[in-house]
Amino acid sequence: MEVLEQIYSGGYWLTQNRGNTTAVKTKGLVQSFNKARLAYMIKPLVRRLKKESCILEIGCGSGLLAVYLKETGYNVEVTDIDSSLLTEINQLYGIIGYCGDITRIRFGKKYDAVILNNVLEHLYDPVSVLNRVNGLLKSDGLVFIEVPNIASFQFQIFQNRWFPLQLPEHLYHFSLNSLDLIAKKAGFQREWLSTFSPRISPAGYIASLFPSLRPEKLRCSMSKHLLLLYLFLQVLSLPLAYGEALAKRGGAIRLICRKVRQE
Repeated sequence: MEVLEQIYSGGYWLTQNRGNTTAVKTKGLVQSFNKARLAYMIKPLVRRLKKESCILEIGCGSGLLAVYLKETGYNVEVTDIDSSLLTEINQLYGIIGYCGDITRIRFGKKYDAVILNNVLEHLYDPVSVLNRVNGLLKSDGLVFIEVPNIASFQFQIFQNRWFPLQLPEHLYHFSLNSLDLIAKKAGFQREWLSTFSPRISPAGYIASLFPSLRPEKLRCSMSKHLLLLYLFLQVLSLPLAYGEALAKRGGAIRLICRKVRQE
């Protein structure tokens, strides 16, 4: 599934490596790792939903999360700005995709849940997007949000070397207070919180300490040994990542909010 290109957000490898034997072997390992990571990440949301619930993922990126949700029994649709990626996901998996600005797309239904997985920090107007999400949800719908935590211990340690900072791609960074504030402004009430992310928290330490192990560089090198080292170091960093999360100062903010303002 070469369309799913991002090791960090999905675990699939770049199309130019489809003839690379090392890449093919390594891809299976990365897929298994990321599938387990996705299952852990999204579990707090799906345990609040019934099977066959309608879910919209905004900014699906690699598409791996949408594919995982469909394979586990949910009705999933996605949005993205990459029309070719949406076409291929639709052809391979039958997942409906909408291309363009979420505030301008016309949807034909209401959803039980909307997912913003490491997306909100990329958007010019997060409040407008959350207002739009409110309108797309059923009366008791849920929104799942994950973003890097600018109030984390990791950011205090690494400052401008902190890997999740990713400037200028990230237009905004949020603390728990600021994210709560814009969620309430858009008509949501927080129902669940964690500052541990299986995606961001361990990688925040490893990729900040060892720039050569940043995911974009691993994608270019296609080195199985470096990849195994990266995964091994992430596992070693888990106690530290869990510890900071206990103080609500972990590397990411994961929220589930319920719609309270009706249209």
